[in-house]
Amino acid sequence: MKFHFLQRYRPLLQPIAIWAAALLLSAGQFSGEHAPFALAIVAAAGPGLPGILSLFGAGIGGLLFFDFQPGLRFLAAAILIFSANIAFHDTPLWRNRFFIPVLSAVLYLLVQSVYLLYRPPAIWVLCLLAAGSLATASFFLIPLADKQAKPQARRAGLFVLAAGLLTAAIRAGIEPFSVGRSMAAALALFSSVCCTPPQGVTLGLCIGLLLDLSPENPQLLYTVLYAFACGLTSLCRSLPRLLQGILFLLPSLAIPALFSQERLLPFLLEALAGALLYLLLPRQMTLPRLSGTVTAPKRVQSQQPSGLRQSAVAFRELYDSFFRGVQPSPPENPSVLFDRAAEQVCRNCVLCSSCWQQHYNTTYNAFNDACPAMLRRGQALAQDFPLHFATRCVHFSRFLAAVNVELRAYLLRRQYHQRLTTAQLQAREQYVQLSDLLASTYASEAVPASAGSSLLRYQVGTGLRPQSGQRVCGDQLACFEVEDTLYLLLSDGMGSGEAAHREAATTIRLLQQFLKAGIQPAPALKTLNAALALRGESGGSFTTIDLLALRRSSGEASLYKYGAAPTYWKRGGHVSRLSNSALPAGLHPAGEAPNATRLQLQRDSFLVMVSDGIADETCDEWLQNLLAGWNGHDANTLTALILSESRNQKGLSDDCAVLVLALTSDGENSAKEV
Repeated sequence: MKFHFLQRYRPLLQPIAIWAAALLLSAGQFSGEHAPFALAIVAAAGPGLPGILSLFGAGIGGLLFFDFQPGLRFLAAAILIFSANIAFHDTPLWRNRFFIPVLSAVLYLLVQSVYLLYRPPAIWVLCLLAAGSLATASFFLIPLADKQAKPQARRAGLFVLAAGLLTAAIRAGIEPFSVGRSMAAALALFSSVCCTPPQGVTLGLCIGLLLDLSPENPQLLYTVLYAFACGLTSLCRSLPRLLQGILFLLPSLAIPALFSQERLLPFLLEALAGALLYLLLPRQMTLPRLSGTVTAPKRVQSQQPSGLRQSAVAFRELYDSFFRGVQPSPPENPSVLFDRAAEQVCRNCVLCSSCWQQHYNTTYNAFNDACPAMLRRGQALAQDFPLHFATRCVHFSRFLAAVNVELRAYLLRRQYHQRLTTAQLQAREQYVQLSDLLASTYASEAVPASAGSSLLRYQVGTGLRPQSGQRVCGDQLACFEVEDTLYLLLSDGMGSGEAAHREAATTIRLLQQFLKAGIQPAPALKTLNAALALRGESGGSFTTIDLLALRRSSGEASLYKYGAAPTYWKRGGHVSRLSNSALPAGLHPAGEAPNATRLQLQRDSFLVMVSDGIADETCDEWLQNLLAGWNGHDANTLTALILSESRNQKGLSDDCAVLVLALTSDGENSAKEV
């Protein structure tokens, strides 16, 4: 049965569910003082209406389920986490999935720190466990609010939400029997039969630890019990469901008898109730198995997302990296009309100092009064200005004519700005629309593996060195394979330091996603160049790109350059310089694809890609001599030698990057950073 009305009223039901979840999870407490799952809901809900409702639900839960002082600290932590979501919502940090969980845990520890002073170590450990649970739970709950999240991530979020609700339900029941612990046993059994034994033990430890931390006096009995029980059932997950339930009961008989004889009956009843709940579940209701499948060693099979889906992800990543959250530049202030008109008329007026110094506020108030009417009409008239200003100005007719000239220019500029902004928004949204179109046509496909015996073998050495005084390098490298094609990437961000590093890393990451999606280098570079050009309209920067695509089955290679330094090809004692006059990405004409240099690479040859911090066309004689006299065979040794010699030639005045490709006659394919 499909509940279509749930989809119809989802915009209304979702906020109510967030409020109810925050309220109910406030009852899931550690030792009566910490409720990390409720705070995780506040952290994952974000800064909008869901965040406000989660904060409201947590506040009511704090009043209902906490004592005064713990409830006050709980409410303070919830307000701080919600405020952090608002403060960092428009920053790149907020889009990092780890940022809000870690920040929430830190804020929670800050709120609890005053209370923890001079308290026993056990109280500190309990608070740290609560902070860790808050960070972990919020990390897994965030994908629930993201429609683009993977199904595996959403299932993990639902599991964490279920664990939190079961912790809140522990108080329900008649002592010493707990409904919440019985449901936790059912959840542990239901999940462990879909895990490998190590995963089952880990799952049991987590669920048992939640149950042990819930009473006012925490203990580790349930942790031991569920670790053994879940590990045993996951080990025998291929048995019938009835036998799985019986095996789950065995630790409930043995472990409590060893630790606490009087607790044997409650343990057994709760485990028995959980096993019965598991047996009552429909057989088709199962989780996907987490265990990996073993493939035959002589037949390589690859089940991976199709090129269409990877292309959709690449276009979505490009939009998120360059355009999400970018606001159009504000329109021009109309006050410039009067400033420019005054520059022409008032400069040589005898009353200039009186109007623009002694009566400055009166003059500008007159302009402000006239501005709305003239903008609405498209022409300035004498009656638009206050009478006291019009009669006092000795060059009023000239000033009015100058204002009309500037007004016409201003209206034309405003029209141009509006059209340009609309065109930019449409161009940016096309990346999202194209991503959605490709994602909608997704169909999984198998990628055949190429025969490795006929492919060129290679060794890659890479090296990065930051500019003097910088912690990170503004140049970035990448080396990867797509089927039988080897790609080498080098990007040099504008400037140095963090900004250049971020620019180059983003360029490498996006281009790598396009190429892995099966998009050819020329259209991928053309798309990225157009996106960088659009970004440059709002104050972005440019970056150089060096890309080599080598088809290992034939040795055919294509070298693409956007403003990059020369590349050097060594064959025996002969060294060739390969260069291109194209502008950097973002400055290159958007409608033109980059020129490609075609090569036929052979075994026992070297290809060296460098950034301009190593050498350029005006200072590379030393590098050509070094390569011509090189008789070695190891790419890593050559990379280290080039980095060392470049220090003597150019010092540390710029970021440096070296990428050496050695086509070897034998040996294994490898890539190593020096």
